[in-house]
Amino acid sequence: MINNIVLQRLKEREKELNTLYNLEELLSVDDLENDRLFRELITLMPHGWQYSTICEIKVTFEGKEWHSEDFRETDWIQKADIVVDNNVSGEITVTYLQLIREFNGSQFLPEEQKLLNTISDRVGNYLFQQRLRNSFKALGAGNGSANSNEEVLSQTDSDQHWKWRLKMAEHICRKMDMTKFGVKAIYLIGSTKNATAGPASDLDLMIHHQSGIHQLENLKSWIEGWSLCLAEENFQRTGYQSEGLIDLHLITDSDIEARTSFAVMIGSVTDGARLLR
Repeated sequence: MINNIVLQRLKEREKELNTLYNLEELLSVDDLENDRLFRELITLMPHGWQYSTICEIKVTFEGKEWHSEDFRETDWIQKADIVVDNNVSGEITVTYLQLIREFNGSQFLPEEQKLLNTISDRVGNYLFQQRLRNSFKALGAGNGSANSNEEVLSQTDSDQHWKWRLKMAEHICRKMDMTKFGVKAIYLIGSTKNATAGPASDLDLMIHHQSGIHQLENLKSWIEGWSLCLAEENFQRTGYQSEGLIDLHLITDSDIEARTSFAVMIGSVTDGARLLR
C-alpha cells in the first residue's frame, strides 16, 4: 500500500506534468503576441506549484512587466532568466505570499525550481524561434528589417555570461560572513563589471580585508570553493573548462592609502571598481 508521503509526491509530479502539458499547448500556437503569451503563462503556472492558492507570478521581458493580481515580493521567492539568442531578455519570478511549511530552509520543493527552469527555457526557445521566423520572412521579402510586430534577430553577442557572473558575485557577497573573515568591503572589477565577460572569462573580485593569518587562509579557501563550483557550472553551461572561475585580488588599508596594486581602482573615474558590499 502506498503511504501518504509517496502519494503526495506523485500528486505533485502530476501537477508539474500537467503544467508542462498546458505550456506545450500554449506554445504550439505560432507567433503569439507577448502580451497574450505572458498573461496566459501567469495563469497556468501556479497550478504546478505545491501551494497554488498563494502562488503568484511575475514576468519581466525587455523592459515590460506582467504579473498576477496579488503579486508581491516576499521572503519566499524563486527566479529564472528568459534567455533569447544567448541574451538574458527577461525573468520569471515565482513567490509565495505566506509561510506554510519549510523544508531544508525553503518553502519550495527542489522539483519546483527545476519546473521553473524548464518553463523559462521553453519560453525563451519559443521566442527565439518566433524571431527567427520573422527574420526569414523579412529576408524573403527583400527587407533588411521587420516592422514593429516582427522583431528580427540582430544581436549576436551574448550577455548571459556577464549577467550570470554578476548574479553569482552578488550571491557570494550575501553568503559571506565578513566579520569571520575580517573583510571590510567587496568590489567587482574586470569584464563582468564592464558587461563584456564571455564564456571563458574570469570573475574578478577585489576584497578589502584586515584579516589575521588564519582568517586570510580561511577566506582564500572559502573563495576557492566557490571558484571551483562556479568553474564546473560554467563548464556545464558553455563547455569551457578552467581550474577556477574566480580571480581573487586582495587589498589592505595600506594599499588604499598608497593607491597601489588594484586599490587604485577604488573611486577611479575611468574603469573604477564597483562596490558590491
